[in-house]
Amino acid sequence: MLAPPVTGAPWAPNMPLPGSSKENSREFRRSRRHRTALCLLGGAVASHRLCSQRAAVRTRRRIRELAAVRTDEATSRFVTWMDSSSIKRSAKLEILPDKEGRCVVCTQRFDRGELLVQLPAAAAISVEMSPEAPLTPELKALEPWWRKHPRSSIRLAAKLVFQREQFGPYIDMLYPLEQIYAPWRWKEQDLQFLPQSLVLKAQARKEALEAAYQDLEQEGLSDAIPEDLFLRAHHAVASRAFAGEGEVPSSRAAALAVGGLSIFAAGSAAALGVTSVDFAAMAGAALMAASGAVVVTSQSPQVLSLLPMIDQVNHRSGAPPDLQFDPTNGLWQLRATRAYEPGEEIVFSYGDKDSDALLLQHGFVEEDNGADQLRLMVPEAGSFGLSAEVKSELAEAGIEELCFDGSLEKLPVSKRSLTEVVEATLRCAAGDCRRSEDAKVAQEVSSPGIGRVLLCWRGERRKLLKAAATQWQVEDLIAEIED
Repeated sequence: MLAPPVTGAPWAPNMPLPGSSKENSREFRRSRRHRTALCLLGGAVASHRLCSQRAAVRTRRRIRELAAVRTDEATSRFVTWMDSSSIKRSAKLEILPDKEGRCVVCTQRFDRGELLVQLPAAAAISVEMSPEAPLTPELKALEPWWRKHPRSSIRLAAKLVFQREQFGPYIDMLYPLEQIYAPWRWKEQDLQFLPQSLVLKAQARKEALEAAYQDLEQEGLSDAIPEDLFLRAHHAVASRAFAGEGEVPSSRAAALAVGGLSIFAAGSAAALGVTSVDFAAMAGAALMAASGAVVVTSQSPQVLSLLPMIDQVNHRSGAPPDLQFDPTNGLWQLRATRAYEPGEEIVFSYGDKDSDALLLQHGFVEEDNGADQLRLMVPEAGSFGLSAEVKSELAEAGIEELCFDGSLEKLPVSKRSLTEVVEATLRCAAGDCRRSEDAKVAQEVSSPGIGRVLLCWRGERRKLLKAAATQWQVEDLIAEIED
């Protein structure tokens, strides 16, 4: 059938319907706008739903991809060993490969306060931190060497390796030597790119470890404690051990004491200027008790402990671990400090550490670290515009280092002297981390891993230097840093 002939002008959307009044035309437009708004709202809801679905798909895909390569032999043995040692981890957790090692990832949602790991005290490896602490019977063969080396960090490393028949699967999870990027493992060609203050600390740790192992060899213990395992174990102790009040009885039925417990990641007192792992552990435990974070009721000795599975959790600035010891049942319990979604990595803070402390102790640097601060050695008189007069004034006040944490104005020197030394110190430091030198650094270091860590450290140092240059109005320095 043919359509009837059209008479008059054709209707367009912005025209009133034929025969409609002006009021009807307004009503139609309002109705049209309402329908349009509903369509837009419906589209937004559909788009949001689609985004959420895509995010869920991405999360599930990431978990599947990680799970497909997660079960290396070391991890499989470690999981079996944990089961036999009554170490319980939530079924929602997986140990997965990371860029440089492993990480702990949740496969299902975690709520805040939910139990992550439960570790019986007998599965911890601990030593008393007192130099005069008696040796337990199972370590009797180490007695002459033990008396000669009072550092608990070195003792704990030796104890772990000496008992490797019991803790072998845990030792297999430690970083291999070629993936330890702490500067005590660096070669001279790598150390040239660090400030002398950091080089000296790295060399001191290396010398202490070399001396400790030479004595192990002289005591005929090199077979019982191979050097590569000793160094790997020491890195684990220096970077992941915990300290607190407890006891190390001869029977390992309970590794830590009843009563209150003060606990923290060993070395977290580095922010207080403590550089020794042992002193940091003692200072940190005392600090936590003094702060009221934990009420200590026992008179137990200080101990340094490795806590398998708990120490698989990586560092990120923020909340410290929610780690408690139940003395009645002899159990360590690690709980989630916040809610986690599927695919997220479980993390906690090893302590408020700046980039220098993280590099020296752990061998990594965190980008945009909220705890980062700039500590610089004062240059020699006559360099970078620092006069002998001002250098002498600083020496009389015992000032060899500047910390740009907001306290410089309180130093007992004149304002003119402070301005001069700050500018000279910043100019001295800027020459060591120019952006234009990054390519040379990457080319000359001994390994790509060290190169990645060193370039990250240089990048974070530049951020701090630029912030300090802006604050102290040495703004021409920013162009020099970015050159």
